[in-house]
Amino acid sequence: MLTVFLFALSGIAGGHTARRWGAMRGNALRLGLAALVMGVITLLWFPESLDGEVLFWLLISGVIGFGFGDIALFMAYARVGARLAVLLNLCSAPLWAAALEMMWLGTRLSAAQSGAAALILAGVAVAVASREPTGMPRQGSFVLGVVAGVAAGLGQGVGAVFSRRAIEVAEAGEIALNGFSAAAQRVAGGLLPALLAWGLVVWLGRGMPWPRAGARVGASCWLLAATLAGPVLGVSAFQWALAVAPSALVLAVVATTPVAMIPMAVCFDRERPGALSVAGAVVAVAGVILLLRVG
Repeated sequence: MLTVFLFALSGIAGGHTARRWGAMRGNALRLGLAALVMGVITLLWFPESLDGEVLFWLLISGVIGFGFGDIALFMAYARVGARLAVLLNLCSAPLWAAALEMMWLGTRLSAAQSGAAALILAGVAVAVASREPTGMPRQGSFVLGVVAGVAAGLGQGVGAVFSRRAIEVAEAGEIALNGFSAAAQRVAGGLLPALLAWGLVVWLGRGMPWPRAGARVGASCWLLAATLAGPVLGVSAFQWALAVAPSALVLAVVATTPVAMIPMAVCFDRERPGALSVAGAVVAVAGVILLLRVG
């Protein structure tokens, strides 16, 4: 539940960061700050958690989840708003995981799982179709934002698989891997793709201007909030939960984040979500929980 609160706050702060700093710059600055703080703490207090094979899997998880996944997520923040972006991300992730298992392992969905997947798609479709005002100005194409949100779910789902593999290797080797250290190593993996994406935007001349002097303090506060609530504390809580509870239970609880974001969006973004978008979010989240529980 702590992860749910932190992820919801991270989504709101991430949306403001993307609008004030630019999607690629905001994401790179957030991960760079997190990597610096978490790397120093890990080296000083948790050096025993660093192991070659575990580090390899966590870096791969970070490249996919934090790197490509969060690049897509920040693109979605600016185009469809934080609430819908997080909904697309978290609710599509289990569908991507199921699809990958079907392609790679030849597994098949049961009738209950198929029904849950249909419920997710129906809820997301309703939420997307509502296209209600976000309370903050949108930047760019709404359709591209939806595609980016779904792509973020792909990164989230695949990255979680590699993260779980790292935990298994650590347990087998009796390595003292904790949630904070695991999150730090994942963030390190995601930093390079984020920096490359920012550099590409600058090279193409598509970057946003830096925040004006009068707005820089507020923009920096949102950047700090996105860093702490997301990579530093949120992902640490998530990794901690995965280490002490079944992943299906953890993911089912975390899937409620889009619903938890609704009151936050009202408070911070002055959104007034209508009944249709709220109903779509609730249906999609219910489908995710059902899919994870019957899996």
